[in-house]
Order: sequence, then structure tokens, then C-alpha cells
Amino acid sequence: MDEFDLQIIKILSENANITATAMKSKLHLSIPAINKRIQTLKSRGIIKQFTILTDGKKIGKPITAYVFVVLESSAHIDPLLEYADSDADILECSSITGEYDCLLKICVESIEQLDEKLMYLKKYKGIIKSNTMLSLTTYKYLPTILPNC
Repeated sequence: MDEFDLQIIKILSENANITATAMKSKLHLSIPAINKRIQTLKSRGIIKQFTILTDGKKIGKPITAYVFVVLESSAHIDPLLEYADSDADILECSSITGEYDCLLKICVESIEQLDEKLMYLKKYKGIIKSNTMLSLTTYKYLPTILPNC
């Protein structure tokens, strides 16, 4: 990656809907060159996808919770991942170090809905412990990892 690729990533991270025409004045590259670089970044797996960000409060899901999970054994990870993949309210599922094995980020409509999801997890036979924390305010959120620019 060169300086142009880094700038393209930075520009797209701020607005994935920007056109190559609009990028042209910022990068001083031709439109075909910009499009080719974006395609190369995609084919190399550096850009995984283009997406949107929604505001949970404005779409009726104002509650964000982080659920730390301890699994009985690593044999139980696949069913947990399948559950996480099947539930659109589970935004993230990460394997982590420390006392817990996994971290789930869940966004829901109500405390009652969160309670239902937590009860399901508690009934799940592979989970031996969980700890839930509610997010009160998000001060900073970057949906993508930026290279040093």
C-alpha cells in the first residue's frame, strides 16, 4: 500500500458512498486510477465490505449491552457462534483473553428483550458463567481500523 491507498481508505472510512469523481480532487488521481485502486484493495481483502451505520436509538434499539461469557470448553464455541450468527441483535462476537472466553455486543429494544437473550444464554449448556454490562453513552466509535495515515 502506498500513500494514495492509505488516503483512499481514510476517505472511504469517512464516507463509503463517496464517488471516485469526488475523490479525484482530493487525491489528484484519475477516476479510472482511483477505481482500480479500490478494486485492488477489495481483492486483497484490505477493504472487506462497504456498509452503513445506524443509530440504535432512532431505529428503536436504544440498549447496548456487552456480555462476557465463559465456556465450559472450547467444544462449545461453534454452537455459540451459530447462535450469534443467527441473531441479528448480536452485533459482535469476539474471542478474548483473560477471565472470559468470548465477548458479545448486543443491541436491543428493551431491558425485557435483553433479559430474554441473557436467559437463553444462561440455559445454553456450554456457558458456565456470564457478566453483562450496559453501555450508557458511546463517546467514540470507529467502525473500521485505519492504517497509519
